[in-house]
Amino acid sequence: MSEGNKNKNPNTMIVALACALILVLGFSAMQTLYIFALTTGKKGNMTYTSGITDPDEKQEEKTEPADHPFADPNFSLEEAASIYDPDKQTLSTVEIAERVGPATVSVYIYGEENGTSVPISSGSGFIISEEGYIVTNAHVVETVLEDDSKSVMVNVPGYDDMIPADVVGSDEPTDIAVVKLREEHAYNSVILGDSDMLQVGEIAVAIGNPLGTLEGTVTVGVISATGREMNSKGYLMELIQTDASINEGNSGGPLINSFGEVVGVTNAKMGSAEGLGFAIPITPIKSVIESLINYGYVTDRPYLGITVTTISEGDYNGAVPGVYIAELDDGGPGEEAGLKVADLIISMDGVAISRSNDIIGVRDSHSVGDVITVVVSRDGEEMSFDLTIGDGT
Repeated sequence: MSEGNKNKNPNTMIVALACALILVLGFSAMQTLYIFALTTGKKGNMTYTSGITDPDEKQEEKTEPADHPFADPNFSLEEAASIYDPDKQTLSTVEIAERVGPATVSVYIYGEENGTSVPISSGSGFIISEEGYIVTNAHVVETVLEDDSKSVMVNVPGYDDMIPADVVGSDEPTDIAVVKLREEHAYNSVILGDSDMLQVGEIAVAIGNPLGTLEGTVTVGVISATGREMNSKGYLMELIQTDASINEGNSGGPLINSFGEVVGVTNAKMGSAEGLGFAIPITPIKSVIESLINYGYVTDRPYLGITVTTISEGDYNGAVPGVYIAELDDGGPGEEAGLKVADLIISMDGVAISRSNDIIGVRDSHSVGDVITVVVSRDGEEMSFDLTIGDGT
């Protein structure tokens, strides 16, 4: 009995070992296959895929986007912002850049530093005639007029070297200046449009030299508003507002409409906000540009010969708030009319005066030689005077 058990035990152990070996090999094979499936992306619960698809898997069918009551797959902002004129061809932004870009220049002011001539400031401009007359901002070239050691150099597209230029004339009240290239060539020039025809919302393209390093930069926006009033050194300016990007160095560059016409001269941006750029409308300054080229200065500029100050409620004990005459130019129109310092201005030409811009508006709406009625309060008595507008050139 005991001898039979000894013979049986080895066989049992062999069978058990064989079964265990088969189980281990089977588990190992299954694990290998699963890991392989994971690495090829065929298995797993993550979003990773290897790009290999299982032919047995059913592919999802692509569906067209659902109809939306406000969707318009053919919408174009450029087309929507353009205006229609049966006599003119509306251009794309690319076409506008191709037309105006070659006539848009970069203006550099050079000065001496350590015995070397170097650029010290920059701006933009645009050529208005093939003779090389360039419109820019007065503040771009003002240092040249103040200091003979400074000079103007212009980078014109298509020319390898910068070209020297002279300031023909500069007008501080409108912030407009004209310079002329010294070299004689048949330069590309722009077409001037009519800024009085601008519509809020129409496309606006600006080209210039932002930061003085990015020549020929094109930015696109719309006309955000017209007639934005700003007081510039005692002169009221009505500017175009645009969200086309305008930065330092863009000053003097063109603002262009849908037809590739220059309708404004970029001159300012609101530093505390984005998308608030401004340009001088071209139509009111066409006569300024022409006068600067013809005479070197602006002729027939309305002039009153008075300086005013505004007193607000509570500024002085007992003082009536309003706009007072602070100074009178000797022999000027105001003094000749009989006005005196400390007069409280009530009205001019029938317009009630509550701020200095009201006076500027009345003055700039008249021509030299026009007679306007000025009503003032002097020592509590209301008085009326006839003032003949003078020539401030």
